[in-house]
Amino acid sequence: MPLIAMLDDERIDASQYTPDAWAKLRSSGEAKQMVMPLCGIRAIAKTRGTTHFFAHHRVTDCKVDHGGESPQHLAMKSALRDRIDAVDGWHAFVEYPHPSREWIVDVLAESDDGRRQVAFEVQLSSQTPERYQERTQRYFEGQVFPVWVIPRRLEYNRVEIPMVVTGFGKSSEVPENTADLMCLTVTSHFDDDVTLGAFVERVLWNRAGWSHGSPFDQITRHRKAEERVERERQEAELRRRQLDARIEETNRNSAAPEAAFGAFTVHTDGGPFVWATLTACWKCEHPMLLWNASSTRASDQFTSAPRLEVKRDVGSKRYENHPDVHRALNGWIRETGADVEKANIKMRRSKMKGTEYSAFICPSCDEIMGQMFVSCIRPEKWSLISAPLLKNTRAAEASRKPRDADPRRGKPQKQRPPIEPIEPRVRAYYGRPTVPEELQTDRKKTWAELHSPEGVAEARRKFIGTRK
Repeated sequence: MPLIAMLDDERIDASQYTPDAWAKLRSSGEAKQMVMPLCGIRAIAKTRGTTHFFAHHRVTDCKVDHGGESPQHLAMKSALRDRIDAVDGWHAFVEYPHPSREWIVDVLAESDDGRRQVAFEVQLSSQTPERYQERTQRYFEGQVFPVWVIPRRLEYNRVEIPMVVTGFGKSSEVPENTADLMCLTVTSHFDDDVTLGAFVERVLWNRAGWSHGSPFDQITRHRKAEERVERERQEAELRRRQLDARIEETNRNSAAPEAAFGAFTVHTDGGPFVWATLTACWKCEHPMLLWNASSTRASDQFTSAPRLEVKRDVGSKRYENHPDVHRALNGWIRETGADVEKANIKMRRSKMKGTEYSAFICPSCDEIMGQMFVSCIRPEKWSLISAPLLKNTRAAEASRKPRDADPRRGKPQKQRPPIEPIEPRVRAYYGRPTVPEELQTDRKKTWAELHSPEGVAEARRKFIGTRK
């Protein structure tokens, strides 16, 4: 139900007419000269109840979708118009047409100096988020700030739309005085909960800021953010692949010392456990010996070597640089006649952590051998080259466990009561005679004897106490 018609390029607002003035307009000769603002088709003044509105003289000639308006929609537009007109320095236009005649603003608020315009769009029916974005972007491009007046909050949408939620919908009761709608408590993206009238004033006074920008700007930011995240993901994936390639190359260039110099372990009295690997510098390909060490105490006694654990992070001091470890390495090199240099251990600064740490250094080009790559060398590439004297496993077990220990649990077995002889037990429980003495024999019978009629009968006599 449009409220506006054009008469000689002047706007005729049906909501501004009293019943007598409206009846006079309908009976005047000017009524035949009024046209609809968008399509230019002749307009007819009509009345439905107490509502005055315009309609097409011949609706079939109109190709513009004006859209149907409910009484609630008309009441909200009238209330917004009256509130805007009550604000100093502002005036309102109901159903203001765009210069292109492609769309109409429900209520356009314009400052008296013409510098600012705010479009209030009353949307009581459902609308897709894409449609909200399209129509909102149209206002931003026309230098008009839009505000959507809706009954309920929209579902989650990445694009923020300027809107105010009133709770007044198509099924709400229309008040007799439309000004009462300005007392509704509303929520919005701009401010805390206020009344609709106070919200309109804040928007017009530019106290309700909008930092999100137009839908196009928001979509552009989201797309750039997604592209940045995808680019970072691809870069991280590339770094991971390069890292995996370097780790694989380090493993290809590494080998267990026993593969080149034979299996040999230097045994010491309480000395450390030392594992070593043969590898090559990633930069100059110079061969070198890297090692990992685990400290021990003189009082410790071992029956087997501990599990190899190469640290990923090391500090400024590391046990691999201990004199005892170097003595064990030098002894292994001397005993095996290995013609390979040990890597140097020097202080280097970590760019990532900003701290100093002791690192393996190539003895030829002085390039660092990253501890992370050293820790990724597979266990089969390492050999135990030095270890303290190990105790005999069986002797250690015998000395540690008591004679009555349970070999499965390592605890002493509980003393079980002696087993009662079977003859009195069978007689006491079943009250039947025991197995005859002539049938009790230790000789093992053959398969034929056991399955013969005599053997079967003998077996049945033995199980005389078995119940059916």
